[in-house]
Amino acid sequence: MKFKFLKIVLTTYRYAVMLSVGALSISGTASATLIDSIAALNDGDQYRVLFVTSTTRDATSKDINVYNSFVYDAAQAGTVTGGLGLTWTALASTDAVDAIANTGMLNNTDAVTLFNTIGDIIAMSGHEIWGGSLDAPIAHDENGVANNTLVFTGTTSHGRIDIFNSLGGKYKISNIGYSPSITNDWIGWARAYQTLTLNYYGVSDQATHVAVQVPSPSTVILLSLGLAGLSYSRYRKQS
Repeated sequence: MKFKFLKIVLTTYRYAVMLSVGALSISGTASATLIDSIAALNDGDQYRVLFVTSTTRDATSKDINVYNSFVYDAAQAGTVTGGLGLTWTALASTDAVDAIANTGMLNNTDAVTLFNTIGDIIAMSGHEIWGGSLDAPIAHDENGVANNTLVFTGTTSHGRIDIFNSLGGKYKISNIGYSPSITNDWIGWARAYQTLTLNYYGVSDQATHVAVQVPSPSTVILLSLGLAGLSYSRYRKQS
C-alpha cells in the first residue's frame, strides 16, 4: 500500500510539473510574437494578419481566385499562419475586383488591428492602411521570416483597381509594391511586366479575439498538491 501511495503522489507531482511548464510556455514566451500580440488584445477586439508570400508567381491571370488560391496555399503551409485557423485572400486587384472587395478590408475607421507575422501592428483600421502611412511594414512571410521584396498588387494606395496596371490587365504590366516600405510604396512602388515572378501579400479574414484565462504555475501546483492530499486521505481510509 505504501508503494501504491508513493506512486500516486509521484504521478500527481509529475502532472503538476507538466501543467506548470505548459502554462509557462503559453504565458512566458518572447513578447515579439504574433500569438502574444493577439493575446494582448481585449476580449472582443477585431484583428487581421498580413504577410508576404515566400513563394512567387506571375501576374498574367485575370482571375482573382488564382491569386487567392496561391496566397491561401502559402498561408496553410506557413509555420506561423498555418495554425491560426483563418481564411486567406490576396491583397490584389484585377480588372473585375479591387483589393478592398477581395479582402473585405474596408476603407473605414472601424477598429481592427492589423498585424504582420511577427506581431508588429501595421495599422489600427482599414482607413489607416488605405491611404495613410503604416506603423510597421508587412515585410514578413508566412513563417515570420523577414522578406524585403517586390510584390505584385495591381492596386492603388487607396485599395482600388489600378485601371492601367491591374493583375492580368491588357497592358501587360502591373502595379507592384515594396514590402519593407511604410509609405504608399508598400503597395504602389513601381510597375513590372506581368510575366515576371514576384511575391504577393496575403490577408486573413477578420477575426474576433476571445480572451482565455491561463492559470499561473503556482495555482496549478497548489491544485495538484490538493489532489495529492486527497489521494493521501483515501490511502489512510483504505489502510
